[in-house]
Amino acid sequence: MILTLAILCTTLSTDDPAGDAIAREVHDLGRIAYSAVGPHGDWDLWIMRPDGTDRRQLTDTRDHNETGVRFSPDGKHILYYEQPVSEPVDNNTYGTYDLVIADSNGSNPVRLGRGLSWASWGPDSKTVSVLNPRGISIIEVPSRTLVQTIPRQGIVQQLVRSPDGRSLTGTANGLGPYWNVGILDMSSREIILASEAERYNCTPDWLPDARHVIYARGTIPERNERAQLWIAGPGGSDRRMVYAEAGRHIYGGASSPDGRYYLFTRSVEDLGKVDHARTTISLIRAGDTPMLGDDDPALKSQFPDAKSSRRLDLGPGWEPHWTAAEIEGTTTP
Repeated sequence: MILTLAILCTTLSTDDPAGDAIAREVHDLGRIAYSAVGPHGDWDLWIMRPDGTDRRQLTDTRDHNETGVRFSPDGKHILYYEQPVSEPVDNNTYGTYDLVIADSNGSNPVRLGRGLSWASWGPDSKTVSVLNPRGISIIEVPSRTLVQTIPRQGIVQQLVRSPDGRSLTGTANGLGPYWNVGILDMSSREIILASEAERYNCTPDWLPDARHVIYARGTIPERNERAQLWIAGPGGSDRRMVYAEAGRHIYGGASSPDGRYYLFTRSVEDLGKVDHARTTISLIRAGDTPMLGDDDPALKSQFPDAKSSRRLDLGPGWEPHWTAAEIEGTTTP
């Protein structure tokens, strides 16, 4: 498995003109950080250019798994979670372990400990929003000074603050019979459903416009379906399919900083527990959506206007995050 990872992580297609064109377009557009299993069998943080080149390992703790990495808006720092290597990496629990803040190249880590669940940067790059039993807390880091507390309004995980700082999104209960994606206005304290209520939905993130969220449109119980990548605004406005594939579940959607590309995780298995050998990262052009990743007749019938465009596959990995910043100490000499 490790040999396969090394090959996939350093080799780009040489016979796919469309994939090569995307790679050329994104090469200089900052860095992508993500989690993947390293050479010693634990989950580490990695960083690469958006075309998959200049790939470097950011963490190597051996006795811990590092997950859930997110760049600060100014690109100078990352936050992530650290858990014992003996405990499985799970899409629904990774944000409940020990929060760590570090420089964006992985240096100078500061461990803030537990009780700071599902952290997300504020637009000032100095505060984070976290979930706790009392609500959502805004704290300065690394001092842990409390700035503000607001009701969580049913948000239970995968909390993300909007680029303009005015709203929060997250996976929530109370908006329907299953987990759903809500948008919480930090001023009015009102939460509004963004996803469809009658199915499981999760892993939201914001688009740069601070109005729309990109998320995994999950399954309806008792149906043999695959999670798809969708976009929606408050109240379900502008709700639309972005990417669907019969052979993979699509989670962890994110946007490039300029909004021109979408980044996501493709998983053979429905997450929960993350199977490294069957979980990969890809990106597509926003302008090529709605898009189907294969020729499945049922998906073609469901989305007749969807395109059959190319995606850029970046190899094994999970929960990627994109910054426009150039990261010192990570570029191959």
